[in-house]
Formats: sequence, C-alpha cells, structure tokens
Amino acid sequence: MMTFEMFCLNLPEVTSAEIKIWIENQWLRPQEKDGNYLFQEIDEARVHLIIELRDDLGITEDAMSVVLNLLDQLYTTRRQMKYLCEVIATDHYPDTQQKLRHMMTQQVIVDL
Repeated sequence: MMTFEMFCLNLPEVTSAEIKIWIENQWLRPQEKDGNYLFQEIDEARVHLIIELRDDLGITEDAMSVVLNLLDQLYTTRRQMKYLCEVIATDHYPDTQQKLRHMMTQQVIVDL
C-alpha cells in the first residue's frame, strides 16, 4: 500500500491535482483509511491506462467515465469467463460440464 504522496512520486507524468480530480470522478478508487488514501499497484496501472486513453487515444474528460466503465465491465466479464472455463474443466460435475458446453456452443452459434 502506498500513501497519496508516495503514489504521486511514482507517477511524475501526472500532477497530484489530476489524481485528486480522478479520485473525485471515481476513475481511481483507492482505499481510504482515517481520511487518507491508500493505493495499490492496480491503481498505478489504472493511472497509466487513463493517461493512454487521454493522450494516445484522445478520450475526452466527458467520455472517460463511460470508457472506463465499459472497460471495467469487460474485465469483469473476462474474469467470470475464465472462472467458468475453470469450472467446466474440472471433473467434479460431468453433467454440468456437458450442459454448459452445450449452452455455450448454442449461444456462440446464435451470436454469430
């Protein structure tokens, strides 16, 4: 965990004022303890993502919340899909495996 000051030192490409705005906009969601922010490595990666979206892709401040929300949904779906694939790969519930494989095949065909 990093304090706000340490977090800002690790990210010289953005100002502490920008980071505060991003927290207010809920683009960053650090933990809060006793009125102080605590950051993790994932927060640092999120800052780099925001910078890339803003500087390289030209995402405006107005659109950033929408883009980040959609990316969060995508990442959540990917984690869920990975978990589902792990469940399917286990030998504990062969009937469930077969049903899930069938359902997934049918859904893929319908979506195409």
